[in-house]
Amino acid sequence: MKTKNILATMLMLFATIGFTACGDDEESLPPLNPTFEAVSGKYTVTTSGSPYESIELTVSGNYIITTDNAAPWAAPAPQAESSTVRTNFLYRTAAAAQTRATNYNGIIYGRYTELGNNRFALEGFGTLEIVYGEDGTEIIGFELTPDGEGPVSLSVSKETTMPDSDATDKLCRTWRVDKMTYVYSEDGHVLGEFTITADNYKEFDDEIDGFPTEALFSKSGTYMVYYTDGSLGISSWKWKDEAALTFLYAWDNQWYDDDFATVSFSGNTAMVYEVYEDYGEKEETYTYMTAL
Repeated sequence: MKTKNILATMLMLFATIGFTACGDDEESLPPLNPTFEAVSGKYTVTTSGSPYESIELTVSGNYIITTDNAAPWAAPAPQAESSTVRTNFLYRTAAAAQTRATNYNGIIYGRYTELGNNRFALEGFGTLEIVYGEDGTEIIGFELTPDGEGPVSLSVSKETTMPDSDATDKLCRTWRVDKMTYVYSEDGHVLGEFTITADNYKEFDDEIDGFPTEALFSKSGTYMVYYTDGSLGISSWKWKDEAALTFLYAWDNQWYDDDFATVSFSGNTAMVYEVYEDYGEKEETYTYMTAL
């Protein structure tokens, strides 16, 4: 079992904290900016010798720039499949946790806003101007201008994105994580239930370094998690069974067959369910999120 995941002993210790179900929310998902939808995607930099490896613009208004010295665990292409490790979609291994600075350990990230004339402001970094091909629709390059520096011309190639669908369109946005409820049972008997929020997570600091305040999913298969302790997790996701709303996630550049979750939607909220069972012991996790 990976660290930063809640242990069964903790579930028993905090059994007095209640578990509440997610109620219906009449609010709908916030509309996506049509300009962001048109330019969104992950773009591999093809310019030889460039320190930038990829630039991703999400439909929810976040940018992610990967440089040539990015941490290996943040690599975008998971490889081997296995079923030997237990984890959680909001927590990676504790080693090599990445700070939530704008530029740290090879990852530059933040919000982006439209400036007009195909130009965008990248929060905490600089500006980006999109270069289109002859057809006026294909993005073939960027003019990237870091703050205090001159422009850098980059040729790019857009990576494949997931087809639009109701499920993908709902999931692929930025979410505020409201609470995480853990239910522990043994041989069919509930032994403990507790709920962690941004307000009480320090009561559990023996097991978690920070509460995951935001989770971002993109149609390029990227997802990022922000934590209250200033750390960042970035990895990959894909549908396991879209009709069943189950998705796989990868930490440390690996896909694991058992690392999957089920998502359900209600109004502008989502609930992600995970379960782990072993020799009569069962640990269930309910993560409640609201779209930003």
